[in-house]
Amino acid sequence: MRWRLFEFREIVQENNRLKSLLNFKQKSPLRLIAARVIGRSIDNWSANLILDKGLSSWIKTGMVVVGPQGLIGKIVESNDSTSKVLLINDPSQGVSSIVQRSRQEGLVSGTLSGNLIMRYLPDDADVVIGDTVITSELSQVYPKGLLIGKIINVGKDFSGLCRYAIVKPAVDPAGIEEVLIILP
Repeated sequence: MRWRLFEFREIVQENNRLKSLLNFKQKSPLRLIAARVIGRSIDNWSANLILDKGLSSWIKTGMVVVGPQGLIGKIVESNDSTSKVLLINDPSQGVSSIVQRSRQEGLVSGTLSGNLIMRYLPDDADVVIGDTVITSELSQVYPKGLLIGKIINVGKDFSGLCRYAIVKPAVDPAGIEEVLIILP
């Protein structure tokens, strides 16, 4: 009987996630296709997901991956039936971004800690804890205005000439089970 309760809870959670995904897809002006996560990176040096959709579903390298909460990453490999997503919290990832309130531009990169870092902010940058960070129009890959996260700390780099901001991603990479891929 106890396993039935756990099974029921799992079904309710999945139903809530899928409702949120469908609601986002219906309200978005973007053309989106849903995919399920079927695998994750197994090392501590990269942040990847494996999806159950690939070339046979028109999923190609370079496509952007989002969820109802915000930006997740981009497709870096695609074969017939699966594709690989490089998450925005991967240290090799860089996203041209902007602070929504002040319009301050910077580059958001992943870190091994799971948070993001917004770099190349001038010393007098108008950024404060709690500011929202979104993708900027300067990005060649990501559409403008996708939610990246919120600033949780601001500091100066080692040279003392620039500032940086620590950004908590809007999407928790550990909790991603379904995604939406932006079609061209």
